[in-house]
Amino acid sequence: MQPKVSVIIPVYNCEPFLRECLDSLRAQTMRQIEMICVCDASPDNSLAILREYEAKDSRIRVIAFEENRGVSAARNAGLEAASGEYVIFCDSDDWIEPGMYQRLYDMAKEHGADIAFCRVFKDYAHKQENVPLGFETGTRFDRGSIRAALIPAMLSKENDSDELPLSGYTPRNLFRREVIGAHRFREEIRYAEDLLFIVECMLDADAAVAVDEAYYHYRFHGQSVTKRYSAHVPASHDLSNDAIAALLRDNPECQRRMTIRRRKMAVTAVRNLCYPGTPYGFFARVRRARAYMNRRDVRSWFADVKPLSFPPKLAMRLFLMKYRMALTMCFLFTCIFDRV
Repeated sequence: MQPKVSVIIPVYNCEPFLRECLDSLRAQTMRQIEMICVCDASPDNSLAILREYEAKDSRIRVIAFEENRGVSAARNAGLEAASGEYVIFCDSDDWIEPGMYQRLYDMAKEHGADIAFCRVFKDYAHKQENVPLGFETGTRFDRGSIRAALIPAMLSKENDSDELPLSGYTPRNLFRREVIGAHRFREEIRYAEDLLFIVECMLDADAAVAVDEAYYHYRFHGQSVTKRYSAHVPASHDLSNDAIAALLRDNPECQRRMTIRRRKMAVTAVRNLCYPGTPYGFFARVRRARAYMNRRDVRSWFADVKPLSFPPKLAMRLFLMKYRMALTMCFLFTCIFDRV
């Protein structure tokens, strides 16, 4: 019998969390699922755990890479193997509520939607955030409103803000397999790869539906890729943003919001140099930050910004980026902004 939902789980270096992830998948109230686990040559005991679960649940299939190829390649391998009516992704250090897939599937069927998406929990060591969508449950987007309202909301807030836009996070989205079609994750983009894939699929969708209920637990921990230095920033940001902008070239509001998105990610690129795991000493960080800030395209993103019109912390970041004050920016990210 064809599964209703194929779940694709890329696995790399997540042994402490993997059992909880797999147990939450096996506990889904929707039983007609297949779980495709792609072990990306993980150096820990993850593959042995996957084999253990594969042996006790026939719905689990394991694909094991012989060498590390990255999360995009792992997801693509899962897409090639998927046979479900719908497809969804799950990260191996996260977990989900038991009713998630049944709820998203039912909403997609009820509203004739190619994509259904829900809220997420952000789970930190000492707190949990329930992150709203900004759209009520049952809000249906047709092809026009996907382009006019949904995609812009995923690119950025209406203006520069410390608040995050609607997250371009693949595991919150259930996709009809036909709308994915030949779309795949670009394997040379190793960071912030999700949104490009989502936008490509949404542009081919006839309808999407919102489920303003939290089901997915996005775990933040000491090894989370979003809180550690990555050598793939900012190059992956540039590749992803350029590709998204090209897809949306005929949409003026999306182009405006892409500039806001680029500014936010430019700040992240400087912050990345100061994250735990950085290989650079302080003054090497400053030199690299200054070179980045002096790029012509980066300067253009901040040229028209009026920093003093924003709240103080955001205003300071925009001011420092606009006037390319790399030393102060690196000092603040190293000693203050990300230590409070």
